[in-house]
Amino acid sequence: FAPGNLQYQASTNTWRFAEHQYDYVGDANTNISATYDGWIDLFGWGTSGYNDKYPYMTSPTATDYGDGDKDIAGTNYDWGVYNQIGDDPAGTWRTLTQDEWWYLINTRTNSDNLAGLAIVNEIAGLIILPDNWEIPSGLSFTAGAPEGFSTNTYTLEQWALMEAAGACFFPAAGYRESTTIKFVQTHGYFWSSTQGSLSHKAGSIYFEPLDLFLGSKNFANGQSVRLVRTIQK
Repeated sequence: FAPGNLQYQASTNTWRFAEHQYDYVGDANTNISATYDGWIDLFGWGTSGYNDKYPYMTSPTATDYGDGDKDIAGTNYDWGVYNQIGDDPAGTWRTLTQDEWWYLINTRTNSDNLAGLAIVNEIAGLIILPDNWEIPSGLSFTAGAPEGFSTNTYTLEQWALMEAAGACFFPAAGYRESTTIKFVQTHGYFWSSTQGSLSHKAGSIYFEPLDLFLGSKNFANGQSVRLVRTIQK
């Protein structure tokens, strides 16, 4: 996974990753526009900038987004495929498919014990652990969401140990409808590159205080993007 959520600055047409895994823009996404000089991180589906699908789009019309009628996996509508991000050339990164999200959450060996809600550095979100997880000495991890986000709580120092051991954190950054931001720090939504069963929706992972879901959301909803790349061993 990328070291943080994908972010974009319209005034300079610049893409980057958040400095930390727990960083998110939040309510400032309401400033989204073609000239905004701050950073945004809630994007409509497939808004890589290719074919006039701009990352600052706020149209409520689903067909304005992505390809319009099929998956964006491996296409220029995928943010990582089309764009240089930081110093990484276009094509270095990509968006997970819905099947890959499903594998991480539901079907890989020991999947029930490798994901759980958490609070990291006072930020609510979701932790996903690697296959070969070994918890750092002196720390604990509880899978699922028996106590909501407080199921697992880590200080910045504790999280540094978790992160070094391979843990990934996805902040509950909310989502955007046009220029209205909702559910910051109560819900998290992350896009996949897979079109949903309905023509105006795409697959996503989303979580709330007591549960974790795999489903689909309207193309026009602004959601978080966490890219991945393949590591050659």
